[in-house]
Amino acid sequence: MRFLDMFKTLGIPLSEKKTEGPSTSLEYLGIYLDSINMEARLPTEKIARIRNITTEFSKRASCTKRVLLSLLGHLNLACRVIHPGRSFVSHLISLSTTVKKLHHHVRINKDCRADLAMWSLFLKHWNGVSFFLNDNTIIANDISLYTDATRTSFRGIYRNEWFQGNFPQIYLTDKTSMAFFELYPIVMACVLGGNNWARKRIMFFCDNMATVEIVSRIPDIMKLMRKLTYHSAIHNYHICATHIAGKHNVIADALSRHQMQKFQRLVPTANALPTPCVHHSELLMN
Repeated sequence: MRFLDMFKTLGIPLSEKKTEGPSTSLEYLGIYLDSINMEARLPTEKIARIRNITTEFSKRASCTKRVLLSLLGHLNLACRVIHPGRSFVSHLISLSTTVKKLHHHVRINKDCRADLAMWSLFLKHWNGVSFFLNDNTIIANDISLYTDATRTSFRGIYRNEWFQGNFPQIYLTDKTSMAFFELYPIVMACVLGGNNWARKRIMFFCDNMATVEIVSRIPDIMKLMRKLTYHSAIHNYHICATHIAGKHNVIADALSRHQMQKFQRLVPTANALPTPCVHHSELLMN
């Protein structure tokens, strides 16, 4: 009150809407922050507005730069609450830089349509709430989380639950990069166990540097990364990766090489039977 009285004495106008507190829940730049529930949320009317805009925008063949920047403004607001959403604005941002004047038109390409489709899908299932992520990053080893792959099969373990499988025949070609094979079990682990990682930052270890670069930058051009980003957004966790020498990834390596006796010796508490993997079509998002 003394602070407000001082401004009144000095004749400095204040907006009553913007002078609130102390409070455990307040609106800041269009976002509601709640320190009791430790969450940030968007008003339902703003979610509906963004959903309508993305749906309408996906039907366009082109638009002006001014309209595109308006769309990006709405999406950036949503990204303040849900950080993985930033992966699906890169193509739109790049498109906005292709012309100089605000009245110039740009053609909406297939990459931008893919980004808009992801936003439409996400907003359809998202309630507008995102919990504050923990400050500390959890190392995968600390929660007994390991993955590995060869060019024919993949394996992973999370605590006592483990999975294993063979890659579909369509991927067993020389054109498929090793980064894809290594990324596949990471996404599988997220789909099978990620619903338990709310508010967590998970650091995966991976013995393929190309995969580490992909996960760290989270490019949205890969179908696997779309699934990973979408799943982490829905369940409110964050994934990053760091390199580990293959010889140190002994638990997942034992699984990938079908060395079951060695695996059971390394993880004696592991379940007797593996957790069923989801079909590969459920890991890929167009």
